[in-house]
Amino acid sequence: MKLIALVIFLTTAHCIYSQSYVDSGIQHFAKEEYEEAMVDFNNAIDIQDMLTESSKAKIYYYRGMIWLKRAEDSKGNYAEENPVHQAHEDLIKATELDNSWEPHVKDAFVKLNRFLLDEAENYLKLEKKADGIDERTSLLDKRIQYLERAKELEVSSMIDLYLGQTNKQAGDIIFDNTTNVTVMQRAKAYYEAALIHYEIARYDDPFSKDIIEALLTISKRLGDVDRIAEYEKLLELAGG
Repeated sequence: MKLIALVIFLTTAHCIYSQSYVDSGIQHFAKEEYEEAMVDFNNAIDIQDMLTESSKAKIYYYRGMIWLKRAEDSKGNYAEENPVHQAHEDLIKATELDNSWEPHVKDAFVKLNRFLLDEAENYLKLEKKADGIDERTSLLDKRIQYLERAKELEVSSMIDLYLGQTNKQAGDIIFDNTTNVTVMQRAKAYYEAALIHYEIARYDDPFSKDIIEALLTISKRLGDVDRIAEYEKLLELAGG
């Protein structure tokens, strides 16, 4: 009987201990003491077994918001993907645990999406100042990473258009500056990705002259006879 009582006591204490970290983390968050809040939430996660799904959801929501804050604070400094990835993962986890957080997470995703698109634009600006195939394509690869993450948050033909343009640009840089067969395989990969994204972007505007011209150019560079014929016909219908 004493053993049962001890187990109940320890279980209750463990639960209270875990919840105290959650409550303390939220208090620090409200005071904008984000580092202290992060420590509390990490501690709570380490001993979260006895917490309710609702309390666990709070941990991941607030921790996701701290990651988002870190990402926003790094804006313009071209931070690594880690805070962006962590914010996304934690916020998704919060809604999986408790769907009542979905409206709050939706608002957070709007902020995260804006940050991703801004950072993607910054890498495009950097590419214009860069030299050499490797440096330029590396910066465009970073832009692609941010755009792909933004696409996970928002279904948007505009993001696919940006991805199509960026992949084509990377392919063009290689195609126009080398004849090395191995390196040209990278151009082919970029062009094939560009085709996919341009086609998705075309769903909203099937006869966009700019998109069809881009698709035609890529198809010619890939030597895809069937696609060339298809896009030449489409370009005629689009008034090209």
